[in-house]
Amino acid sequence: MAKSDLKILLVDDHEIVLRGMRHLIEDILDSECRVDCAKTAAEALSATSAQHYDLCLLDIELPDSPGIELLHKIREKSPGIKVIVNTIHEELWVMKDYFDANVEGILFKDVLSSEIAQAIHVVTDGGTYFCNRANRLKLSLDRSDLPTPKELEVLHMLANGKKTDDIAAEMHLSTNTIETHRRHLLSKLNARNSAELVLKAVKQGLIQTTRK
Repeated sequence: MAKSDLKILLVDDHEIVLRGMRHLIEDILDSECRVDCAKTAAEALSATSAQHYDLCLLDIELPDSPGIELLHKIREKSPGIKVIVNTIHEELWVMKDYFDANVEGILFKDVLSSEIAQAIHVVTDGGTYFCNRANRLKLSLDRSDLPTPKELEVLHMLANGKKTDDIAAEMHLSTNTIETHRRHLLSKLNARNSAELVLKAVKQGLIQTTRK
């Protein structure tokens, strides 16, 4: 397929981002390629219902739909579409959903325009493209010593300042079981105490931050 035949959908709730991305794509591909924009999940689904797209650059934080849910709906309405996730979120537990969904690309919003261009070229040519930090997150997910879902639940409660007895009561488990989960977490993250455990968990994307 010629680049000028490509139909691309940009999904982001920021008008300035959409304008910049549209200008970039038309510049690096071909001014005759079709580039449509959507600022909400509803607009994205309306567009994909009316038109087949070859590529979608998807912001996963929209006001009217969870990103992973929108991704699946877009694929239902536009079969064969390739998706590059474009986001500020680097939390491991967030990214896991998109790796599991086999998206064709992941970029964080602070990458250079040259890397966006490279990702678009690679993905539209049939490849996959993950920026360096996304690749590191993928390697972390592939490790066998990641915390289990129960351990992550304990970790999140520890990060919120809850004590062993409180966690045990909330999870309907014994205090010994909670202490076992905590010891496993300390070992897996190579931390000496709960405070260091939380700091390392944040760095590894295991705990959601409040960054916007």
